[in-house]
Amino acid sequence: MEAALEKSVLVTGFSPFPGMPVNPTALLIERLKHRLPHYRQSVTFRYERLPTTWAGREDVTAPLRHKVKPDAIVHFGVDGSRPQINIETRAVNRATCLKPDAAGAMPVSPKLDAEGPDERFSTLAALPLRNAMRATGVPADLSRDAGAYLCNATLWDSIGSGIPTIFVHVPSISHGKRDPRLCLASLEEAGIALLRDLARRL
Repeated sequence: MEAALEKSVLVTGFSPFPGMPVNPTALLIERLKHRLPHYRQSVTFRYERLPTTWAGREDVTAPLRHKVKPDAIVHFGVDGSRPQINIETRAVNRATCLKPDAAGAMPVSPKLDAEGPDERFSTLAALPLRNAMRATGVPADLSRDAGAYLCNATLWDSIGSGIPTIFVHVPSISHGKRDPRLCLASLEEAGIALLRDLARRL
């Protein structure tokens, strides 16, 4: 008999939101789900798409963490202003009131936690993951600026849960041969490299 799967990694993407009618991270996790359901029968990956809403933090994401009880979390989100992949190493205690979520709602407060610290730091080693992605030929680097939208809030919450967590910002994807942005296939290969590297070190 095959050995039981011993550890799990929760891997998430996001649904569309204003200004991003097709979220590449939703497409990415569907591809990853079929390409990498587990790693060497010792780590299984659970792929989920999160709503891009402030209410979803408590209604969906927090219960999902509690239900899955993963050994690590990898969140994927999109930032259309970035030309490359960024692995975020920090979340800040801030929520933007300048941009509505997918439900048209704004955060209830400019702070994610009224009594919390100013920042929280990612709890998975970012440098090896960046190097694994770079090895596929995809440009990737570390970042300390996850923004103040739901990407930052999701990273903030997951770090606060005590589960080892990292957040990966991807650029918007290309729409043709003359479009210089990364294609979905390149993001897929980089994502697989990151997840395999993480699984080896769990």
